[in-house]
Amino acid sequence: MRILFFAAALGLTAPYALQAQAFDFQKLSETVFDSSKVSETKASETKDTGVRSITWEDLSPPLSPEAQAAAARLNAMIDSMDDKDIADALALINENGNELMEAIDGETVSLEGYLVPLDFEATEAKAFVLVPYMGACIHVPPPPPNQIVFIEYEDGMPMEALEKNIWTPFRVTGAIRAVPAKTELADVGYQMSAKSIRISEL
Repeated sequence: MRILFFAAALGLTAPYALQAQAFDFQKLSETVFDSSKVSETKASETKDTGVRSITWEDLSPPLSPEAQAAAARLNAMIDSMDDKDIADALALINENGNELMEAIDGETVSLEGYLVPLDFEATEAKAFVLVPYMGACIHVPPPPPNQIVFIEYEDGMPMEALEKNIWTPFRVTGAIRAVPAKTELADVGYQMSAKSIRISEL
């Protein structure tokens, strides 16, 4: 749990190492998406359509030297640190969590992450938060605002299929806006009207 909590603080994009279960990607693609769309490559997405593939690091300014040192200490010693030391380190790491990269505003981008629906009671999900690691906003605290993107997807996704594959990484494409907002799950730093949501290539 501490490892997940640390990942939450950093907004790291290394959740694949934590994936312990296999997902039925084919079944999900047939249920939620057009299979031909799922098979499209990142190269075609970026070269043919002019969409820029970004990472979560592109949404946040670099950590200060102090925050980098705190992150390194957590990475090496988190299991032996007490709660106060962890909290102090997290405070340093999250110091720039509200700072947005405004230069990216209005750009059409493709970003990989995990989708968390805002309304679990709906039969079709059209609003989500996109987060960099599995379990964020559900089982572990949310990352800072500049590591959360509010997603609106007009086409919608069947909730049943999404719930069965809540740990599946997706690639979301659309115009991103550096506009903070509040949701029921967390404060977000960015918003996007998604043109497509695809199963991510592993």
